[in-house]
Amino acid sequence: MKDKIRYSEAFKLKVMEELRDAKWKSVKEVATAYGIAEMSVYNWMHKLGFEHLKGRLIYVKTRTETDRIKELEAEVKRLRMALADEVLDHKIDEAALRLMCRRAGTTPEEVKKKNGGELPTT
Repeated sequence: MKDKIRYSEAFKLKVMEELRDAKWKSVKEVATAYGIAEMSVYNWMHKLGFEHLKGRLIYVKTRTETDRIKELEAEVKRLRMALADEVLDHKIDEAALRLMCRRAGTTPEEVKKKNGGELPTT
């Protein structure tokens, strides 16, 4: 029969505070480090009012990773703006072609046919 180990309230609080302060990434990690059963840690969470820590994911990012994320977000924003500009330019070109064709008494399809499927350049 295994001996029952009793932990002091101070030790339990220390473990909970370390979890809260992100010293450990998970309950499993802290349990392994101190040789405690994971279920004991979860029971302490409940008993000591640290239930908000259950299932919490902690992401540790270096400064270079954070900077890279910011760079990528800025690049995505720039590319979205460039794509929006291109789509808008294309729509304006199509509208201008339709207007010119209407004034010339022809259709965009006829203009494309005469130019081998391409739109004429000015």
